Amino acid sequence: MICLRRVVQVKQIVHLAAIEAVSNADELSDRIVADFRVTIGTMKCAMSERLVRIGISMAQLNIMVTLQRNGMMTMSGLADALGVSLSNATGLVDRIEERGFIERSRVPEDRRVVLVRVTEAGTRMIQESDALSDELMRNVLGRLDPAELPAIAHAVAEVRSALEATAAVPARNLHATTTPT
Repeated sequence: MICLRRVVQVKQIVHLAAIEAVSNADELSDRIVADFRVTIGTMKCAMSERLVRIGISMAQLNIMVTLQRNGMMTMSGLADALGVSLSNATGLVDRIEERGFIERSRVPEDRRVVLVRVTEAGTRMIQESDALSDELMRNVLGRLDPAELPAIAHAVAEVRSALEATAAVPARNLHATTTPT
């Protein structure tokens, strides 16, 4: 014969364990988010230092990558994509154009419209930046226990997959080696 009181006790224990697991999962998620934020910030700082050594800023790289990802864009479209004013985008583009990494042209039918695109030199600079980023990550991974790398690779792939599902945007190589036209 099953004791009803015992069934209720077991059910309460299972319920409390589920609540504790959720609480622990929330706490663990909070720790992961905090660690991820610090990790990304540290990576940005390390990459920024490396970019300065090759003569480009993170903002300039961001503009070139945006143009490479989207292809030729109008100045106003670029400003919108960057979330800056047209005058701010123009100043940034001026400096990058002087270096030969991007070029502007006017639309013959409407000379008011200015188009911007990445040049071959800009594509090479993006590739150099990607190589620096890859080198940094290889150095980081080289400091870890090789036996842990398969688990890390699996975890990173799972996070990327969950991010793609959540954002409904498939991951892609944002720094492609060819410039879309």
